[in-house]
Amino acid sequence: MFPAALNLPLILPLVLPGAPDAASPAGVYVEARTASVFAGACHYNGELVTAGREALCAWSIESGAWNGVDLAGVRIAAVVTSDANLVERDVARRSVVHVDAALAPDQAAAAVRWLAATRADLLGDVVEVRADALSIAIDAATYRVVAPGAFELEGAALPDRACCKMPQHVWYQPLEQLERPLVGLDVTFQVSAPSLDRAWSRPGENAAFLGRFGR
Repeated sequence: MFPAALNLPLILPLVLPGAPDAASPAGVYVEARTASVFAGACHYNGELVTAGREALCAWSIESGAWNGVDLAGVRIAAVVTSDANLVERDVARRSVVHVDAALAPDQAAAAVRWLAATRADLLGDVVEVRADALSIAIDAATYRVVAPGAFELEGAALPDRACCKMPQHVWYQPLEQLERPLVGLDVTFQVSAPSLDRAWSRPGENAAFLGRFGR
């Protein structure tokens, strides 16, 4: 569900349903969690019940539309939290959605409706929608996601693609359905989300997934 009031007038009618288009949005995606997604068994088990309760998810849409609005070039992100490791599907989630402030109002509204309609299980209860100077750059090997004052994530896929060579050490699945996801090493990963009562900085961990969505 969405809060009764949001801080973005252009996205007030979020409760209105969205309709999928013939060409659904597709592009590139990265997420980083507060737990290592690629690690040894002891490391994973040590974090399973104490960490991994937060994630930053970011979508850079390259093509497609929603409810008749072209979303090519749209950047949107979400900070997602839970009271248990995000691997637990039956535990309630809360999130803040961040949309690029440079977007036209109809694009921003359509992007938020698309995310809400198609990733409701990922987001849980959306407590806030924010327009930010959002920057998302993702390619085959690197990623950088920044909203000044809210979050910064930067890293790269494991250089030897160890996640592909040793899949037994990949302990989670991405929160987004991806085509051939890769594990990323976060050089920087810091988030401040007052409306979720969460803040963290966790650099230097194999805690990210990146890849293509919506093929």
